Amino acid sequence: MIKKIFVLLVLLCTTFTLNANSLSKEIVEKVKEATVFILMESPNNESVVNNNGRGTCSGFVINDKGYIVTNYHCVHNATQLKLAFYDLDDWNLYEVKIIGIDPLGDIAVIHIPKRKKALPFLKWSEEEPWDGMDVFAVGHPFGMSWSITKGVVSHSKRTFRSPYVRYLQSDAAINSGNSGGPLVNTAGNVVGVNSMIINPSRVQPKTNIGMGLALRNDDAKEIVDNLVSGKEHIRPIVGVSLVDINPLNRDAMTQMDDVKEAGITIPNTFGSLIAPTEGMPEGLEKFDTIVGIDGEAVNRQDDLTDVIRNKKVGDTINLLIIRDRVFKNVTVTLKKLKVTGSQLFDKKGNLQIPEAPKVPKTPEEDPKINEKPNDETQKPEEPKDPDNEAAK
Repeated sequence: MIKKIFVLLVLLCTTFTLNANSLSKEIVEKVKEATVFILMESPNNESVVNNNGRGTCSGFVINDKGYIVTNYHCVHNATQLKLAFYDLDDWNLYEVKIIGIDPLGDIAVIHIPKRKKALPFLKWSEEEPWDGMDVFAVGHPFGMSWSITKGVVSHSKRTFRSPYVRYLQSDAAINSGNSGGPLVNTAGNVVGVNSMIINPSRVQPKTNIGMGLALRNDDAKEIVDNLVSGKEHIRPIVGVSLVDINPLNRDAMTQMDDVKEAGITIPNTFGSLIAPTEGMPEGLEKFDTIVGIDGEAVNRQDDLTDVIRNKKVGDTINLLIIRDRVFKNVTVTLKKLKVTGSQLFDKKGNLQIPEAPKVPKTPEEDPKINEKPNDETQKPEEPKDPDNEAAK
């Protein structure tokens, strides 16, 4: 009897372990129903690699009022924006209203006021993601509707484009068209917003190589809550450009022409070096090395931004710096980070300078103007055979 009970417990534990690493059929259907298919047209958007400026994205409903989260680059400069649901009773394409945007976080909140049917929605995960966490990416890669891929969180805090925006790195396959879709845990709650892939290839569109980035659930929720309430998501910053230093790259920095010219000694330590920056805050100088903030050690930029992200514009911080072998304390007032969508997502092609209009020449400038036309009449052009022309 005891042996039978032991075997039963083992089977139950095994079943639970298997289920804990996968999505149930019910959760899959719920996530798919809350994930939308977005059709967009945006001629001046570097994220759209289609020659006609059209593309597809994903998004997901976050509340019963019909608010939907997607990537900002999916709505940037959009001349047309529509979406569809995974609903066999609803084959409509809905016009979209943009509620709020945050270009740096690559987040947009959109709305479809005309849908009357109740909307299924997803909840934000309340747990902090960890390395190795099982996750599932839901979306529409290459315009193929409602695809689900499985992976793990490869790194729980990547920074890309800005140290003030944190991403989850995952090996769950995402490709063009997955942008804006949810990255969910085994409970079907959102742990990230799929945003981009890392691929060194220059071929477009870039495809999955197992390194996808999704905006973390805590950062995404904070941004979305502000946008839904009609507020701008504001980030405080020191207002300087920083380069992380460590004993391995110190020697290379000391050989830089600007550093040699300034006659500054780069400390042999960890910290963030202030690069030459316009509008330097009072009290700071180029090539100062920040090694502390409000009593906390700064080994790299992430240490600095982790403290600043909990501050507000106008707050003051105390920086411990090293300036030419001398420690100094500097009080700095935080500024507002200003970034536009055009700076991040406009196409970066060469500007075409229009030619100046041609001004008619006078007879003095061009003697040919007074010449008499040739007596020979111009022969009419013979019509071309379209079949021959097409064959050329």
